[in-house]
Amino acid sequence: MRKKKSNSTEEEVAEQPGCGAHGNSECKAGIPRFSPHPEASIKHTVAVMSGKGGVGKSAVTMLVAVALRRLGFEVGILDADITGPSVPRGLGISGPVMVGEAGAIPSSSSTGIKVMSMNLILPAEDDAVIWRGPLISSAVGQFYQECEWGNLDYLLIDLPPGTADVPLTVMQSIPLDGIILVSSPQELAGMIVGKAVSMAGQLGAPITGLIENMSYVTCPSCGERAEPFGPSHGEEAARKMRTSFLGSLPLDRAISELADGGRLEEYESPAVEAVIGAVVRRFSDEKKSEERISTMKGENMKIAIVMSGGEVSLHFGRAEEFMLVEVEGGEIKNREILRSPAHDCGALPALFAQNGVASVIAGGIGGGAMQHLERSGIHVYAGAKGSPEDALGSLLAGTLTSSEEICGGGMGTCGHETNEDGCAH
Repeated sequence: MRKKKSNSTEEEVAEQPGCGAHGNSECKAGIPRFSPHPEASIKHTVAVMSGKGGVGKSAVTMLVAVALRRLGFEVGILDADITGPSVPRGLGISGPVMVGEAGAIPSSSSTGIKVMSMNLILPAEDDAVIWRGPLISSAVGQFYQECEWGNLDYLLIDLPPGTADVPLTVMQSIPLDGIILVSSPQELAGMIVGKAVSMAGQLGAPITGLIENMSYVTCPSCGERAEPFGPSHGEEAARKMRTSFLGSLPLDRAISELADGGRLEEYESPAVEAVIGAVVRRFSDEKKSEERISTMKGENMKIAIVMSGGEVSLHFGRAEEFMLVEVEGGEIKNREILRSPAHDCGALPALFAQNGVASVIAGGIGGGAMQHLERSGIHVYAGAKGSPEDALGSLLAGTLTSSEEICGGGMGTCGHETNEDGCAH
């Protein structure tokens, strides 16, 4: 690994890839594209991000890594918070890292979590890193490209808070499979995390879902829960951001005590296990979608897009019409607009099944309608918006993702009532 000099001049920095002028004619190198170490095999690269500091993002990153490791996955953490690294201490790892002929060798925790962090390079843990943004971004690129990560199921990238240079570099230059957003109840109330969502959307970075940290405390005596920062806004915020809510984590003194002692791998919590289960399922579902799209390009199939007012309908059950598209070998052969039947939870799913529809593109959709479609073997891409042509193009290109979206705004706010089967009427 090349070593950076903290006294680099502005001119020297500007000549390096990722000079900070992405998308600008002043950028001399263009946007760099980082590739992992030649001897590394990384299945999923996931960034962990927050809208601001103080929400426990790094702790969540470590807890996610620990839980994944317990499930038998090979896990690594790239600590991209160059000026404020905290991962090594939390996992009880000390430097310096070893450097072999092929590159730097990440240090490993007691359970085998691989870590690369600035604190494993500095002579002393409390030494300050006084670098400008381009140098910091370049160091993150080196951690990704020049470290012998080996075979990993998950590489978690712990980003610094906010939307500055490092998150920009990671989203533009590293092929991400997802971004986990970490927030707290008070931050969600002000939707500060929305800035991170907006950034990811503009850069085309996929969002895996939202974790609400420090959501509650549990009394050790009676087990009663209290919400010190106010009521949870996690599910509501996830709906507004059109992403998945992965779950809530507690405000637990044991987390900070174990992290300070380098023993965070000893922490156990059903809440953390539930969140990790949601993360793993999310990537499993995305893999199935990729396989479905790959199969789609070689077969004949029908796709239905529910519509209202000429755009993808936000309310599945209230759709005015739908576009029925016939695809052969990945090419559109025919399309027609048909009126929707009378409003009924099972009417559209039944009609789609009769017409041999394989996939449905929708905006908001209730659980009952979703179940009807899935029982008929019809795959649903929920959370779509805009023109049906754009949504269809994204599906055929393999870039359309699905969110766990119910009718806009939440149950009951759109005017629907729901029966015991979850069917809106």
